[in-house]
Amino acid sequence: MITPYKDSDEPKVDQIRKMFNRIAPKYDRLNRIISLGLDRSWRRRALHLLAPYQPKEVLDVATGTGDLAIELVQTIPSITHVTGIDISEEMMRIGGEKVRMLGLDRKIDFLRQDSTATDFTEATFDAATIGFGIRNFSDIPAAARELHRILRPSGVLIIVELSEPTNPILHLGYKLYAGHIVPLIGRLMTEDKDAYSYLPQSIKAMPQREQMVEILKEAGFREAFYESIFPGSCTIYVGINAAPIPFPTEDIAE
Repeated sequence: MITPYKDSDEPKVDQIRKMFNRIAPKYDRLNRIISLGLDRSWRRRALHLLAPYQPKEVLDVATGTGDLAIELVQTIPSITHVTGIDISEEMMRIGGEKVRMLGLDRKIDFLRQDSTATDFTEATFDAATIGFGIRNFSDIPAAARELHRILRPSGVLIIVELSEPTNPILHLGYKLYAGHIVPLIGRLMTEDKDAYSYLPQSIKAMPQREQMVEILKEAGFREAFYESIFPGSCTIYVGINAAPIPFPTEDIAE
């Protein structure tokens, strides 16, 4: 199992919590820099895939500083409330500040929850989202089963996650950037030298594309599929209980 701090005997979930608590103040800025600003367009594409299902109650898992939770309520008119869950208190504290500044307190709240064993009852949410967080889960199949449990029969799960390009030439460029440049930027901008060395390792170790689709199907989702975004460094996964709605061909306008 890939963990942020190889010299620590703590469980992965505790290491992840400490890592994100440490880097939380600079997390948003680092994400913009490291993703070359593409993280916004990737989330926008995911929202466009979710919108046709017209969810009302949404769970944002591994919500971090709340970017996706905020974009959910600002972009999809049908949404009445988003509950963001995470294990990092500091990330959610920053998310809470952003929500209050935007006047979205009544539409978004944050709770500390473990994605593999939440306190929610069955069939609580119309949809669940995970934005760039599933690679940090200690047990992805268990989290998929838990999310299937708390989604309603018409529920849909949308996952946006980093991935490795399959094209050999693009993969070489990705390895150089993710393996050397990203850790260097992380070391220069944070006091946690291990956090951004862990990032490319966690992407490499997680199930991708067909493997993730199989996990969602085994968790109980009736349909599961993915969309890879050029150059293959981001993949969107969809798990649905209801009849599938065709992928929209155009993104939401900015």
